[in-house]
Amino acid sequence: MDNRNISYWNKTAEKEAYPPLDRDLETDILIVGGGITGVTCAYCLAQNGFKPVLIEAGDLCDGTTGNTTGKITIQHGIIYSAIAKKYGNEAAALYAESQNSALNFLKNTVIREGIDCQLAYNTAYVYASSIDDRHLIENEYETARKIGIDAELILKPGFPVGNFGMLGFKHQLVFHPVRYVTALARAAVKKGAKIYCSTKAIGVEDDEIKTVRCENGITIRARHLVMATQYPFYDGPNLFFARLYAKRSYGLAVRPRRTWPEGSFINTGEPTRSLRTHMENGAPVLIVVGENHPTGRGEEDMEKHFQRLAAFAADIAGVDEVLARWSAQDYDTPDQIPYIGRISDGSNIYVASGYGKWGLSNGTLAGMMIADLISTGNCNYEELYSRTRGDIMSSPFKTISEVLTPIGELIKSKLEGTDDISGLERGEGRVIRFRGEKAGIYRDYDDRVTILDISCTHMKTELNFNTAEKTWDCPAHGGRFNTEGKLLEGPPKHNLKVLYQGKYEDLIKSETE
Repeated sequence: MDNRNISYWNKTAEKEAYPPLDRDLETDILIVGGGITGVTCAYCLAQNGFKPVLIEAGDLCDGTTGNTTGKITIQHGIIYSAIAKKYGNEAAALYAESQNSALNFLKNTVIREGIDCQLAYNTAYVYASSIDDRHLIENEYETARKIGIDAELILKPGFPVGNFGMLGFKHQLVFHPVRYVTALARAAVKKGAKIYCSTKAIGVEDDEIKTVRCENGITIRARHLVMATQYPFYDGPNLFFARLYAKRSYGLAVRPRRTWPEGSFINTGEPTRSLRTHMENGAPVLIVVGENHPTGRGEEDMEKHFQRLAAFAADIAGVDEVLARWSAQDYDTPDQIPYIGRISDGSNIYVASGYGKWGLSNGTLAGMMIADLISTGNCNYEELYSRTRGDIMSSPFKTISEVLTPIGELIKSKLEGTDDISGLERGEGRVIRFRGEKAGIYRDYDDRVTILDISCTHMKTELNFNTAEKTWDCPAHGGRFNTEGKLLEGPPKHNLKVLYQGKYEDLIKSETE
C-alpha cells in the first residue's frame, strides 16, 4: 500500500463527476457542502418539490463524510447520562429519538432508492477501557434504560482486549458512506436538485437575498443558505470559534488474519479506539479509527498515530495487509450536542456543525431538520439543537479550557524557536527563519521546496507541521493548509502567502552566498 491518506471508502467507491459552476447564479436555496449533511438536505428538499443548488469545494465526500468509520448509530459514546445530567432525562430521550429518526430515514431511503451501500444491522458497544471508567458504563446503561433505549450491560466481556465492562445498543447500522452519499446525490439530481463541484464558497453578504462569493469569482444569490460545511464559513452573532473545538482522528482498513466478534465497538477514555467489520465481496475488512487529539497538538511525529492503530488492529485480528489509511477532522461543542438550525432568530441562513465524531447520524439528522425548516418554517428537535441553548453555562470548565488553550497556543507559537534549512530531508517540513521572519519550509520528493508564511490566516497563530499528512495545522482553531499553502479546512478563509518556491539546492546556494 502507498502512504497516501485516502480513505477506504473513497478508494472503493465509484464517485459521480459533477461540473464546476461557471457562471453567476440565482436560486431559492443554496446548499454549501457536499457531505452527508448537504446531500441529505438536497435530497429531502427535492423530494418535496424544491430545486436546491448544492456546491462543493472539491468532490462529494472529500471531507469528513468520506473519512469516517461508517457507523450510523444512536450510540455516541458516553452521552445520554451527560445530557441527562445537564438538561434532564427528557432532553436525553429527545436526543435518542432524533438520532433514531436519522437511522430510520437512512434505512428507508436505502430501500426506497435501491442503494447498494452494504447496509447491515449490528450491535453498537461502548466499553470501559479502565476499571475507573466502569461506573461510566453503568451510569450510561441506567440512563439508557430510563429513556427507553434497548440496551444490554455486559460486566465481564471477553472482547475487545482491555475491557472492564460493556454497554450495547441493539439494531444499529453500518454501511459504506461514500457509496450511500453518491447514490443519494444521484437521486436528488433526478428529483430536481443541481450539484456543482470544485466550486468553493469564501464569503457571504447577509441581506434579504444572500450573496455568496466563490473562490473563482462567481457569485450566487439565494433566499435560503445552508452551511453544510462542517465549520460555518459565516459566523453571524455566534462566536463559533469559541464554541467549536477542532479534533483530528485517524483510520485504518486492514485485511485481517483471523476472525473477531461481530459488532461495532468504541472505548471510553484515551486513546480512542473505534472498530467495526465491513464486508466487501464476501470478505471481512477490519476498520479501526481513533487516536483523537486537538488539531495541531498531537504527537510531534504524527506518524505514530497510524503506527499505534496498526498495533491495535494486530492485537484484535492480525494484519495481513493495510488496505487504506486516512484521517478526519470534526468539531466538539461544550455540551456534546451539535448546532443545527437557523444561525440567528428569523434568519434564512442555516448552520450544521459540532458533530463530535458522530457525523453520519448527526449529518443525516441535520439535513432532514434544515429541509423541514426551509419547507415549513419549523422542525422537530429545533430547541434541543439550537445555538441559543445553555451550552456554555452547562459546561463552563470545558468552555473556559477550550477558549483559553488557543490563546496559550498563540503566545507559545510566537515564542518557539526555529530550525535551519541544512539537512532538510525529502518529505520533511520545518519551522525556519527566512529573510528575518518565521516561516515554514517543505521539501517534496522532487527536491522542490516551498516556503510559506505560517501565520494562520484566521487569527495569526503559527502553524505546526503534520508529518503524517504533510500539512500545516493550526493548534488554536483547527485551520489546515497543504504544503503549497492552500486552505484545506477550518475557520480560515484565505490561503497562506508563498514566500519562495524552487529547487532545494538553489535555496541552499542562495542562502550561503
